[in-house]
Amino acid sequence: MKTEITRSLKKSEELFEKATRLLVGGGQGHKRPGKVHGRYPIYAVRGEGVKFWDADGNEYIDYLCAFGPMLLGYGYPAVDEAVKARIDEGMIFNIHHPSELELAEKLCELIPSCEMVSYFTGGSGATTGAVKIARAFTGREKVIRCGYHGWHDWCDSGERGIPRCVKELTIGVPYNDIDALREVLEANRDQIAVFMLEAFQGDGPTGTYLADVKELCAKHGVILCFDEVKTGFRFAMGGFQQYCGITPDLSCFGKALGNGYDISLVCGKREIMETVNDVWIAATFHGQLLGVTAALATIREMERIDGISTIWRQGKRLMDGLEEIMRSHGVNAWMIGQPPMPRLKFGEGLDNLRDEFYASTADRGIYFDPGHCWFISPMHTDEIIERTLQASDEAIGEALKRV
Repeated sequence: MKTEITRSLKKSEELFEKATRLLVGGGQGHKRPGKVHGRYPIYAVRGEGVKFWDADGNEYIDYLCAFGPMLLGYGYPAVDEAVKARIDEGMIFNIHHPSELELAEKLCELIPSCEMVSYFTGGSGATTGAVKIARAFTGREKVIRCGYHGWHDWCDSGERGIPRCVKELTIGVPYNDIDALREVLEANRDQIAVFMLEAFQGDGPTGTYLADVKELCAKHGVILCFDEVKTGFRFAMGGFQQYCGITPDLSCFGKALGNGYDISLVCGKREIMETVNDVWIAATFHGQLLGVTAALATIREMERIDGISTIWRQGKRLMDGLEEIMRSHGVNAWMIGQPPMPRLKFGEGLDNLRDEFYASTADRGIYFDPGHCWFISPMHTDEIIERTLQASDEAIGEALKRV
């Protein structure tokens, strides 16, 4: 049965016009219209499972999951009920709460690199905290980065608003290029504190890349930190490091851990973490109990439902199905990534077809993100995957007629 298209974005457009007068840039940079403007929603008003509804009442199956935090979906009962109970007892105090220790103990059981924990808010806070810890431990100042690590000055690749002296302390290297890393390390001997690495990018590491990275960092006395803000609790309960079998010195986690409630952390080897007790890493909301409570509930539920296996299975169904659809229409497009974090890539010269495809899937209630990896949830059921594939088949057929 062909999907009926009766969508309007009138209210979303009106709200954004108002926002341009009230909010800097009209809102958060990564949420502003621009994907397929005029066809994608701009304002969401409600979510349930892996669906959300926009300001105009349109329903969407969500494959971005709020840029990753909604691991178990919107309004997951066991998580929200735990948080509501925590609200009744108190969300934050002058002093510590025992649940902070309960979560830390659980993380030490799950994550290979985790022997001690420091709590933060937001992924950018965690990666910046890891840099500070590494600098304190090594007595060095320079950082090598590979991937996206947030908006703070040390890792922002933009020009405006960042002091030159700060930018000069961070050196970027390409992913899967061990020679580039070796060259930077040799050129900056005894100056690099940490290599901050998104260990999974694109299709993932090739060959012995991660093992070679670990060996090189150890040789140069450089802390190896995996930024697992995106990958944590998706590839495995212990993160991508558990999946790939390479244990870094430090790790950063966030996003999916709290299923939508703000919590992030740096964890690492005891020999590093226990030496930075005198380094000032503190903020009012570090370790706030809504995030801690949500994290504990999220972990319990993921273990109870074997969420990791479901993510891999449903992600593979989506990837295989989309590739078959593109082949059947003779379109040079293929899936990249891995089932927990896939993405559709169109061949060279197909930009117009790509944009029309994503606009047409949005018309049919499927929220893919054209410029970002997708995130698979255990709540992407067989029925939802099937509906997605049917809509995608219709969408590419229509897109081919329009370009």
